[in-house]
Amino acid sequence: MSAWLAVVAGGAVGAPLRYLVDRAVTARTAGTQPRREFPYGLLAVNVLGSALAGLVLATTTGDLRVLLLAGFCGAFTTFSGYGWEVTRLWDTARGAFWAAVVVMPVACLVAFLGFWRLGALVAG
Repeated sequence: MSAWLAVVAGGAVGAPLRYLVDRAVTARTAGTQPRREFPYGLLAVNVLGSALAGLVLATTTGDLRVLLLAGFCGAFTTFSGYGWEVTRLWDTARGAFWAAVVVMPVACLVAFLGFWRLGALVAG
């Protein structure tokens, strides 16, 4: 499989799955306290995708790596969604804005590095 087709195939699965996971988590956390405005669905998508990206980076090569990292994880995770949510929170909920600015990047980086290291240990 060419790298281009691998990216297309991974993206075709990652993008709709991102939407479904985001909506499912958002529906379950709507109205939760203390920060009902916080984008929990987006946090879940980005942390899961970051963890998977770390694991994939440590355990795969070649076309499979391209399919999963650039294709699936690239479409599943979303920095544009993060920018959109943070901008919305600036106008509607400043406390949740600051939580999102700090929590999401840190959580994603911790998930990526943790699963990258775990994958390296498992791969030997």
